Amino acid sequence: MKSILQRTIGLLLLMIASDGALAAVVCSPLNGAPRTDTVQLSPPVISAGADIPVGTVIYQGRWMSGETGLSVMKCASAVDTSMWFNIAWSIDQAPMLLANWTGSPFGGAVYQTNIPGVGVAFSRSPDSESFILGQPFYRFPSDTNSLVTGGSYEPYLSNRDIYVTLIKIGTITAGSYNLSAAGLPTASISIVNALSYPATAGLPIKAHIIKLQGQLTVSAQTCTTPNVSVNLGSFDIRQYFTGSGTTTPWVDSSIALTNCPVFHGFYNASKPTLMFDYNIGSGTVANSINNSIGVRLTPATNVIDAANGIMAIDSSVSGAASGVGIQIASGSSSQTPTPFNFAAEQRVTLPKDGSSTIRVPLVARYIQTESNIMPGKANGKVVFLINYY
Repeated sequence: MKSILQRTIGLLLLMIASDGALAAVVCSPLNGAPRTDTVQLSPPVISAGADIPVGTVIYQGRWMSGETGLSVMKCASAVDTSMWFNIAWSIDQAPMLLANWTGSPFGGAVYQTNIPGVGVAFSRSPDSESFILGQPFYRFPSDTNSLVTGGSYEPYLSNRDIYVTLIKIGTITAGSYNLSAAGLPTASISIVNALSYPATAGLPIKAHIIKLQGQLTVSAQTCTTPNVSVNLGSFDIRQYFTGSGTTTPWVDSSIALTNCPVFHGFYNASKPTLMFDYNIGSGTVANSINNSIGVRLTPATNVIDAANGIMAIDSSVSGAASGVGIQIASGSSSQTPTPFNFAAEQRVTLPKDGSSTIRVPLVARYIQTESNIMPGKANGKVVFLINYY
């Protein structure tokens, strides 16, 4: 009995000694951790059309921790052992409340900004892995571990990313708005205790703090839209109309938008701008994606062939012609224009050169629509709608 008791006590002491060895890992920050990067919002101006769909990303900037080669912490142990831990992306401070946004992207993780209809999200990747105050994103869902040998373990975090994304989450009234970095969250990356294993002394340890500064102007301005009158001319029906589908020459019917602002373009998940890279000590502004307008034409008379842009003339006027319609196309009369589909929106890419007048190239002509034609007045009217993207 005495021998059994002594062996049991010996086993108990061995277990206690083993547990003590695992618990002896103690971590502390190294090399001035955490490193604080003050990041300038860039570029200073973007353009976001007032008619872009809700859920559209109008800006995405990327922060990169770089490859410093400096350890962020030292974990010491008297004996060789292992330790469990995780890496967390967190919001440390959020001056404004979460927005009531449940759509895509980043539903439930978008903060309000001082611009109505615009929210901001922070994430580890361009279109997922977001984090909010009190709910970090953990790099390892099942934690990770590392050996502590030779008395210490000194890891460093290299090439870690944080994305700052502005999203349209509501109506943006046409105008120009200044987004202040003072109203945006502060983010950080930390080495933290494992989610499912015993805690390690000294954790969590912050590695990086990211603070934004400056302001970003969001322009949602529009052009002046004029009325357009087009004279299609007078034609001898015997010369120009010899059968169904025969036409008169194309006539320029372009819409000239005036008093246009500068359309600076925008940045989304497919083309973010680099706000800061520690390796170069600054950011690099990428070429923005051009803004565009969408043009819709709605005839005030009957539509004869929507896909080919053919509409009826106004038969209600005294002395109206018959057997002809009006065809509208996109492009120039000097080239081969494309029939304008009345059932679809035509996109026009906007320049970024500051042009105050922007031309929507259109042409129109008469087209024979019936076998018999009667001469007379051949008027028509089209309502055009311009959407800004």
